[in-house]
Formats: sequence, structure tokens, C-alpha cells
Amino acid sequence: MGLLIAVIVLLLLLILVAYFFYRKVSFRPPVKDLLQEETLLASELFSYASVLKPALDWYRSRQWEILSLSAADGTPLKALWLAGKGDKPCLILQHGYGDLPQNMSVVARWASGKGWSLLLPYARAHGESGGEACSLGLMEAEDCRNWVQAAEERAGEAGKLILYARDMGAYAALRTLDAPSQHLAAVISDSAYTSPKEILRHVMKNQMRMRVFPMLQLVCLFLRLRWKRSPAIGALTDAAEGEPTVPILFIHGKRDRSIPPAMTETLHKAYSGPKSLYLAEEAGHNAAPLADSAAFFRKLEEFLSPVLK
Repeated sequence: MGLLIAVIVLLLLLILVAYFFYRKVSFRPPVKDLLQEETLLASELFSYASVLKPALDWYRSRQWEILSLSAADGTPLKALWLAGKGDKPCLILQHGYGDLPQNMSVVARWASGKGWSLLLPYARAHGESGGEACSLGLMEAEDCRNWVQAAEERAGEAGKLILYARDMGAYAALRTLDAPSQHLAAVISDSAYTSPKEILRHVMKNQMRMRVFPMLQLVCLFLRLRWKRSPAIGALTDAAEGEPTVPILFIHGKRDRSIPPAMTETLHKAYSGPKSLYLAEEAGHNAAPLADSAAFFRKLEEFLSPVLK
């Protein structure tokens, strides 16, 4: 009897710890706002301040329009819109986990300088968007599809859309390729992970030094129960079927310690459509546009040139 009680207590303790971890990673994750000077000073990106500060100043000086829509589950979502010139492309910039639109200002400023329109969504449970929890990309994929549709309506029938997304946002963006918009000219996937389950495995094993089994299985169970979707779904599970036509530029910093560069290499290898790979030698997490901006934007121009003809 005593052994049975001990086993039950141990199981309850494991479930409690797993639930705590699940809430920690998904319920309104803490965000970094690089517009705040103290956040930038404390950030690992401060070494790139000479690149970031002019872009953040540019962001502050723009007159952004606030767009709203309701997600499939009723969550209110917000985005920033900046109209471009004439029939120029529209760039959708989807930030990642614990991130905000303004933190992608370096790429936004570059695109705006070309006269492109900009759509910068807030992910659910981040910034101005509603929702008490994010889903590590499971629901964000549907949110991303809705924002692509919103950009279509703004850009008009002749408008071309470019979708640039990073980490969780990149996973979500790749998931939309099962049925891509006819106006989607290209996707730029920066620091994507292969699936929520695999990034959780990486975090548990390499960052938190936790025993993966049975914690991973329990956390994934909580995610499945909450969102009615499997955390094991791969970023390109559906997109890999048929003959994909949307070009993808896969980007990753070789010094990324948050999401292994090998995940992007796996995705690049798996995608059977037109593709290119850029591994930034000196870049950490989400830092490819910052570590060597000249090389990064050369690669971007090289990739997009034939797409936008």
C-alpha cells in the first residue's frame, strides 16, 4: 500500500511540474521590447546597437495604422500597417516567441526604403494582441494565414506578398504553405524550428538540463488538450506534399543557441520547391540581419530579384 501511494504521489508531482512548465512557456510569455533603452542595454543584441538604433528611431517616427481581426478561436489580434508606393510589394513581418514587431525594424526599414508596404502582426498573447496563451505555432499558423489574407485585401489583385518570419513565426509561416495564397511570391524563414515538440525537447535537454521523458510527453499532452492540435506536426508536413512552387529562403545564425541551426538545415533539405539557404557565420538567435548586414541584404536581394520580376 505504501508503495502504491508513493507511486501516485510521484505521478502527481510529475504532472504538476509538467503543467508548471507548460504554463511558463505558453501563458503570456515575457517579451523583449528593444525600443526600451534598458532592454536594449541588457540584450545580447546590444553589440549590434549601431545597426539597431537607427532602425528603431525610424520605427518610432512612422505613422502606423492599427489593423484588427479575430482569430479562428475568437482571439482578438492586432497588426501594424504602413502603406507603400503604388503597386510595390507588401512585406509581412511576423515576429517570433517573446518578440515584438518593432524588433524587426532593421528589415522593415530596408523594405520601406524600397517603397514597399509593411504589415507587422503581433502574435497572439504578445504585445497588443489578445489571448492569454500562445500555442508555439499551432494556432499561429492559422493566424498567419489570416494576416496574409488581410495583406491581400490591402495590396490589391496586382500586389505581390513577401512573408518574412522568424522562430515561432517562421514555423507558423511554413505551415501556411499547404494552401498558399496566389499572391504569395516568396517566404523568408529565419531561425525556424521543425516542430513545437522538437523545440521543447531541445529546451528541456540543452537549456534547462531536464529529464526529457516523461516531461516532454506530458507538456505536449497539455498543448494538444488546449489547442486540439498535435505539437508533433512538422513545419513542412503538409507543404511537402505535391509540388510546392513558393520559393523559400531559409536563414539561420550559426551561433544560435536558442534554436539549433540544424533545424533550418533539416527544413531546407526537406522542402522540394525552389529554395535557398543562408547560414550567417557570426550570427546568434534572430541576428542574421545584424551580424553582417551587408552580406544579409545582398543575399536577400539576390533571392528576391527573380521572384519580383
